[in-house]
Amino acid sequence: MKVNIALLTVTDTRTIDNDKSGGILVNKIKEADHNLIDRKICKDNKKDIIIILNGWLKNEKIDVIITT
Repeated sequence: MKVNIALLTVTDTRTIDNDKSGGILVNKIKEADHNLIDRKICKDNKKDIIIILNGWLKNEKIDVIITT
């Protein structure tokens, strides 16, 4: 069963290019033959995190949200 996944990395220091934990998760998602629907990085700011998560919760295409 394929699962549609959104991945959020919360960090004050990383970017998409150097997000090691996010990169590992992206590879694991692909290896398991799931779909990565969206990937975001945001600073450790409660309001920004809530905005991203609420947007994903409204997206009917997303089955799972992973945060790291």
